[in-house]
Amino acid sequence: MKIVIRAGGLGTRLWPFSRQNNPKQFQALLGDKTMLRTTYERIAGLLNQPEDLFISINELMVKRAKLEIPEVKLSNIIVEAECRNTGPAMCLEVCYLQKYCQPNDIIASLPSDDYISNNQAFIDLLRSSEQFLRQNPDFILTPAIKPTYVDTGYSYLKAGQNLQSAGQETIFMVSDVVEKPNEDYCRELINSGVYYCHTGMYVWRLQTIADLFAKLQPGMYATCQEVVDLLIHYGNNEQIRQLYSQLEKMSIESAITDKVEKLAMSVSNQVGWSDLGKWPVLYNILSDSSGANVMKGQIVSRESKNNLVFCNLVDKLVVINDISDLVVVDTGDVLFISSLKKADSTKEIIEDLKQRGLQKYI
Repeated sequence: MKIVIRAGGLGTRLWPFSRQNNPKQFQALLGDKTMLRTTYERIAGLLNQPEDLFISINELMVKRAKLEIPEVKLSNIIVEAECRNTGPAMCLEVCYLQKYCQPNDIIASLPSDDYISNNQAFIDLLRSSEQFLRQNPDFILTPAIKPTYVDTGYSYLKAGQNLQSAGQETIFMVSDVVEKPNEDYCRELINSGVYYCHTGMYVWRLQTIADLFAKLQPGMYATCQEVVDLLIHYGNNEQIRQLYSQLEKMSIESAITDKVEKLAMSVSNQVGWSDLGKWPVLYNILSDSSGANVMKGQIVSRESKNNLVFCNLVDKLVVINDISDLVVVDTGDVLFISSLKKADSTKEIIEDLKQRGLQKYI
């Protein structure tokens, strides 16, 4: 199996801690290792050789990615000229892999910002997915997770026909996709027991996904092939930026997976997962059931509960007094205060800042 770690995002939903020049995948949110390094160490056991690892990254972060994961070959770093969402990013990834891999190779394309509670169960799930695709190469497979709480920001996949069961892992046909339901409907989906969280991870045979891009997004595919040829022969340059910037921003779901018939999901109830993309999610992971605060930095709390407080300044003290259900993030140049419930509105905040001419704080 070849592994691609997708690390090209800006992490705007964790603003202001995650910034354009220091996105979340290069920060240590859980423990003392960055999210990118943690992702690599989680999947390292699946790699037969260093050449099996690829990283997809924004052009400004190539050196940092290499420092963070020195094990990756420089030629295996896929450079994105700019963020165009997961559709173009993964099309570029596929075109690049066609130069270095075999058509029948199984590829796992994984985000760099996931929280996984059981690494071994996750590895077992990916191995089960690979085994299924060896026998059913025309399928697109996405690992999915049993939801444990209501989150309207996710998409949900309905388990259809059971295609394979082995140990703790099961592979179902995807019979329905619900995009970001409202709170009541989301709770109904979860209580049904047959809907799973879509994780944004994908496992596929290289030739299968390449053929789908060529068929469903021929313009994007042709452009990405041209970009890859230029990258390999000349390195990143202005011509590449111009070509890539012309691609329409779209998700991989809109570009490909929503249009295919053979879409399946691999699930394991042993794997705990969260997308570390929002302050409320980070609070849920780090908090306990007693209503305690989640605090990072030099923080003093008095008669306060259910707060998330982050301050990355060594010489600054933050005191919270008689408050609850808030997010407080101090980065020195930005102080962000929000209700915990509305703390995932940072994308809208960033757009507001752009309109106000405050780009330097983004």
